[in-house]
Amino acid sequence: MNSVEISGFIPKLGLVVVGIVLAECTRQGLNYLLQRKNSKPVIRQVIFFPDKQIACKDFFDSVEGCSRIRCDFSHTTTGFRQLLSHKKSARKSIDIAVYCISCFEIADVVLQRHKVGVRVRVITDQSMEIAFGSQNHRFMKDGIRVHTNKPPFLMHHKFFIIDDELLCSGSFNWTSQAVTGNNESVIITNDPWTVEPFLAEFQKLWQETKPGN
Repeated sequence: MNSVEISGFIPKLGLVVVGIVLAECTRQGLNYLLQRKNSKPVIRQVIFFPDKQIACKDFFDSVEGCSRIRCDFSHTTTGFRQLLSHKKSARKSIDIAVYCISCFEIADVVLQRHKVGVRVRVITDQSMEIAFGSQNHRFMKDGIRVHTNKPPFLMHHKFFIIDDELLCSGSFNWTSQAVTGNNESVIITNDPWTVEPFLAEFQKLWQETKPGN
Protein backbone atom coordinates (compact mmCIF):
# COMPACT_ATOMS: atom_id res chain seq x y z
CA MET A 1 0.00 0.00 0.00
CA ASN A 2 1.56 3.31 -1.12
CA SER A 3 1.38 6.61 0.72
CA VAL A 4 -1.58 7.82 -1.32
CA GLU A 5 -3.59 4.70 -0.50
CA ILE A 6 -2.69 4.96 3.18
CA SER A 7 -3.74 8.59 3.37
CA GLY A 8 -7.11 7.63 1.90
CA PHE A 9 -7.54 4.61 4.15
CA ILE A 10 -6.94 6.37 7.49
CA PRO A 11 -10.05 8.63 7.36
CA LYS A 12 -12.19 5.63 6.45
CA LEU A 13 -10.76 3.67 9.39
CA GLY A 14 -11.47 6.60 11.67
CA LEU A 15 -15.10 6.69 10.54
CA VAL A 16 -15.45 2.96 11.23
CA VAL A 17 -14.01 3.34 14.74
CA VAL A 18 -16.25 6.31 15.47
CA GLY A 19 -19.25 4.32 14.22
CA ILE A 20 -18.39 1.36 16.48
CA VAL A 21 -17.95 3.64 19.50
CA LEU A 22 -21.26 5.42 18.85
CA ALA A 23 -23.08 2.10 18.42
CA GLU A 24 -21.69 0.79 21.72
CA CYS A 25 -22.58 4.01 23.55
CA THR A 26 -26.10 3.81 22.13
CA ARG A 27 -26.44 0.18 23.22
CA GLN A 28 -25.24 0.94 26.75
CA GLY A 29 -27.49 3.98 26.95
CA LEU A 30 -30.55 1.98 25.91
CA ASN A 31 -29.69 -0.77 28.42
CA TYR A 32 -29.35 1.83 31.17
CA LEU A 33 -32.72 3.40 30.33
CA LEU A 34 -34.38 -0.02 30.20
CA GLN A 35 -32.93 -0.98 33.59
CA ARG A 36 -34.11 2.29 35.11
CA LYS A 37 -37.59 1.75 33.66
CA ASN A 38 -37.81 -1.77 35.10
CA SER A 39 -36.10 -1.04 38.42
CA LYS A 40 -38.02 -0.32 41.59
CA PRO A 41 -37.63 3.00 43.42
CA VAL A 42 -34.68 3.07 45.79
CA ILE A 43 -35.77 2.95 49.44
CA ARG A 44 -33.56 4.48 52.10
CA GLN A 45 -35.47 5.27 55.27
CA VAL A 46 -34.66 5.69 58.96
CA ILE A 47 -37.30 5.50 61.72
CA PHE A 48 -36.60 6.60 65.27
CA PHE A 49 -38.51 5.61 68.37
CA PRO A 50 -40.18 6.14 70.77
CA ASP A 51 -43.38 7.36 69.16
CA LYS A 52 -44.85 10.31 71.00
CA GLN A 53 -48.36 8.89 70.61
CA ILE A 54 -49.93 5.52 69.97
CA ALA A 55 -51.56 5.38 66.54
CA CYS A 56 -55.33 4.92 66.37
CA LYS A 57 -55.90 1.38 65.12
CA ASP A 58 -59.46 2.11 63.95
CA PHE A 59 -58.35 5.15 61.97
CA PHE A 60 -55.71 3.21 60.04
CA ASP A 61 -57.16 -0.31 59.86
CA SER A 62 -60.95 -0.04 59.98
CA VAL A 63 -62.98 0.55 56.81
CA GLU A 64 -65.26 2.92 58.77
CA GLY A 65 -62.30 4.74 60.32
CA CYS A 66 -62.33 6.20 63.81
CA SER A 67 -65.80 7.06 65.14
CA ARG A 68 -64.65 8.71 68.37
CA ILE A 69 -65.54 12.38 68.72
CA ARG A 70 -62.40 12.94 70.77
CA CYS A 71 -59.80 10.28 70.10
CA ASP A 72 -56.86 9.99 72.46
CA PHE A 73 -54.77 8.22 69.82
CA SER A 74 -52.81 9.61 66.89
CA HIS A 75 -54.43 10.03 63.47
CA THR A 76 -51.08 10.88 61.87
CA THR A 77 -48.63 8.26 60.62
CA THR A 78 -46.27 7.22 63.41
CA GLY A 79 -43.00 5.32 63.13
CA PHE A 80 -44.81 2.20 64.28
CA ARG A 81 -47.44 2.53 61.55
CA GLN A 82 -44.69 2.92 58.95
CA LEU A 83 -43.03 -0.26 60.22
CA LEU A 84 -46.33 -2.16 60.08
CA SER A 85 -46.99 -0.94 56.54
CA HIS A 86 -43.73 -2.50 55.37
CA LYS A 87 -44.75 -5.83 56.94
CA LYS A 88 -48.17 -5.58 55.29
CA SER A 89 -46.50 -5.06 51.91
CA ALA A 90 -45.10 -8.63 51.91
CA ARG A 91 -46.34 -10.66 48.95
CA LYS A 92 -44.03 -13.68 48.96
CA SER A 93 -42.06 -13.98 52.18
CA ILE A 94 -41.12 -12.53 55.56
CA ASP A 95 -37.91 -13.76 57.18
CA ILE A 96 -37.65 -12.64 60.80
CA ALA A 97 -34.60 -12.73 63.07
CA VAL A 98 -35.56 -10.83 66.22
CA TYR A 99 -34.38 -11.40 69.78
CA CYS A 100 -37.70 -10.70 71.54
CA ILE A 101 -41.19 -10.83 70.00
CA SER A 102 -43.96 -9.86 72.40
CA CYS A 103 -45.88 -7.07 70.65
CA PHE A 104 -49.37 -8.39 69.94
CA GLU A 105 -50.09 -5.94 67.12
CA ILE A 106 -46.93 -6.81 65.17
CA ALA A 107 -47.68 -10.52 65.60
CA ASP A 108 -51.20 -9.91 64.25
CA VAL A 109 -49.81 -8.45 61.01
CA VAL A 110 -47.37 -11.34 60.58
CA LEU A 111 -50.18 -13.86 61.11
CA GLN A 112 -52.41 -12.03 58.62
CA ARG A 113 -49.74 -12.24 55.94
CA HIS A 114 -49.17 -15.91 56.73
CA LYS A 115 -52.90 -16.63 56.32
CA VAL A 116 -52.92 -15.20 52.78
CA GLY A 117 -50.05 -17.43 51.69
CA VAL A 118 -46.94 -15.40 52.50
CA ARG A 119 -44.13 -17.69 53.68
CA VAL A 120 -43.03 -16.70 57.18
CA ARG A 121 -39.92 -17.96 58.95
CA VAL A 122 -38.98 -16.84 62.45
CA ILE A 123 -35.70 -17.09 64.34
CA THR A 124 -35.69 -15.85 67.91
CA ASP A 125 -33.75 -16.32 71.13
CA GLN A 126 -34.53 -19.44 73.13
CA SER A 127 -34.70 -17.52 76.41
CA MET A 128 -37.49 -15.35 75.00
CA GLU A 129 -39.83 -18.30 74.37
CA ILE A 130 -40.97 -18.15 77.98
CA ALA A 131 -40.81 -14.35 78.29
CA PHE A 132 -43.99 -12.55 79.30
CA GLY A 133 -46.15 -11.93 76.22
CA SER A 134 -44.03 -14.05 73.87
CA GLN A 135 -45.84 -14.50 70.54
CA ASN A 136 -43.97 -17.67 69.55
CA HIS A 137 -46.81 -19.94 70.60
CA ARG A 138 -49.26 -18.01 68.40
CA PHE A 139 -46.95 -18.34 65.41
CA MET A 140 -46.43 -22.07 65.91
CA LYS A 141 -50.14 -22.70 66.54
CA ASP A 142 -50.92 -21.19 63.12
CA GLY A 143 -48.24 -23.25 61.38
CA ILE A 144 -45.40 -20.74 61.21
CA ARG A 145 -42.00 -22.37 61.66
CA VAL A 146 -40.05 -20.92 64.58
CA HIS A 147 -36.39 -21.70 65.23
CA THR A 148 -34.43 -20.79 68.36
CA ASN A 149 -30.72 -20.67 69.05
CA LYS A 150 -28.73 -22.84 71.42
CA PRO A 151 -27.58 -21.38 74.77
CA PRO A 152 -25.45 -19.97 76.33
CA PHE A 153 -25.09 -17.25 73.68
CA LEU A 154 -27.87 -15.02 72.42
CA MET A 155 -29.56 -14.68 69.03
CA HIS A 156 -29.50 -10.91 69.41
CA HIS A 157 -30.36 -9.77 65.88
CA LYS A 158 -33.28 -7.44 65.22
CA PHE A 159 -33.96 -7.59 61.50
CA PHE A 160 -36.54 -8.85 59.05
CA ILE A 161 -36.57 -9.13 55.27
CA ILE A 162 -39.62 -8.67 53.04
CA ASP A 163 -39.84 -10.64 49.76
CA ASP A 164 -36.03 -11.14 49.74
CA GLU A 165 -35.56 -7.50 48.76
CA LEU A 166 -36.50 -5.08 51.57
CA LEU A 167 -34.47 -5.05 54.79
CA CYS A 168 -35.57 -3.54 58.12
CA SER A 169 -32.80 -3.66 60.72
CA GLY A 170 -31.79 -1.81 63.86
CA SER A 171 -32.06 -1.90 67.64
CA PHE A 172 -35.83 -2.41 67.66
CA ASN A 173 -37.13 -5.51 69.47
CA TRP A 174 -40.75 -6.35 68.75
CA THR A 175 -42.05 -5.12 72.10
CA SER A 176 -44.52 -2.44 73.17
CA GLN A 177 -41.78 -0.79 75.20
CA ALA A 178 -39.67 -0.38 72.06
CA VAL A 179 -42.56 1.48 70.38
CA THR A 180 -43.42 4.04 73.05
CA GLY A 181 -40.63 3.89 75.65
CA ASN A 182 -37.15 3.12 74.42
CA ASN A 183 -34.82 5.12 72.20
CA GLU A 184 -34.63 2.84 69.18
CA SER A 185 -33.83 3.07 65.49
CA VAL A 186 -34.65 1.08 62.35
CA ILE A 187 -32.99 1.42 58.95
CA ILE A 188 -35.08 0.35 55.94
CA THR A 189 -33.55 -0.21 52.51
CA ASN A 190 -33.85 -2.23 49.33
CA ASP A 191 -30.21 -1.64 48.37
CA PRO A 192 -28.98 -5.08 47.18
CA TRP A 193 -25.49 -4.50 48.57
CA THR A 194 -27.04 -4.26 52.05
CA VAL A 195 -29.90 -6.73 51.69
CA GLU A 196 -27.95 -9.68 50.27
CA PRO A 197 -25.56 -10.16 53.25
CA PHE A 198 -28.58 -10.21 55.58
CA LEU A 199 -30.27 -12.80 53.37
CA ALA A 200 -27.15 -14.95 53.65
CA GLU A 201 -27.00 -14.44 57.42
CA PHE A 202 -30.63 -15.45 57.85
CA GLN A 203 -30.17 -18.56 55.74
CA LYS A 204 -27.06 -19.52 57.72
CA LEU A 205 -28.88 -19.09 61.04
CA TRP A 206 -31.92 -20.97 59.73
CA GLN A 207 -29.74 -23.98 58.99
CA GLU A 208 -27.82 -23.72 62.27
CA THR A 209 -31.00 -23.52 64.38
CA LYS A 210 -32.79 -26.45 62.78
CA PRO A 211 -34.20 -28.75 65.47
CA GLY A 212 -31.78 -31.61 66.03
CA ASN A 213 -28.69 -29.69 64.95
